[in-house]
Amino acid sequence: MMSPAAPRAIELTSPFGWSASVDVAGVVTLRDPAGQPRATYQGTASSSPAAALPRGGTHTVRLPDGDVALHNGATRATRRRDHDGHLDLHGRRYQFHHTWGWNTEVRCDGVRVALLHRRTSRRFTVRTDATRDETDMLAMALCWFAVQPGREGAIAAAFHGL
Repeated sequence: MMSPAAPRAIELTSPFGWSASVDVAGVVTLRDPAGQPRATYQGTASSSPAAALPRGGTHTVRLPDGDVALHNGATRATRRRDHDGHLDLHGRRYQFHHTWGWNTEVRCDGVRVALLHRRTSRRFTVRTDATRDETDMLAMALCWFAVQPGREGAIAAAFHGL
C-alpha cells in the first residue's frame, strides 16, 4: 500500500481532445486525440507532480523529429506582459500572449489561433479561431498543459508577495 505522500502518476485531459500523462519523475507526455505521443518535457517532480512548466525561463520540449525550446516568460516577471512566451515549431513562431484576467492568446506568426480562458482553478474555456493543422493543435496543447492560461497582473502579484 502506498503512503499518501508517495508520488503517483496522473492523467489530464483537455476540452479539445488532447491528453497529458505525468509520471512519478515529472516527465510529461502529450498525446493527440488518437492517443499518439506527440511531445515530452520535464514537468514538476514532487509529491504531487504537475504538467505545468515553471514560470519563466526556457525549457526543452522533445518532439519525434527533434527538440525545441519553449520560452515561458521572464523568470521574475511582475507585469502580465512579461510572462508572455514563445515557441518555434515546424518553421512557425507561436506566441503565448497573456491578456487581461485569465486569458491567453495563442498566436501563430502574429495571427490568433486560439483563446484559452481560465474561469476557476478547474474550469476553462477554449475558443479556436484559426486552427489549421496538427502543428497548431500541438502548440495549443503545449500552451494548455505546459504554459497554462492566465497570469496575475502587477497588483495581484504585489499582494501575493506580502
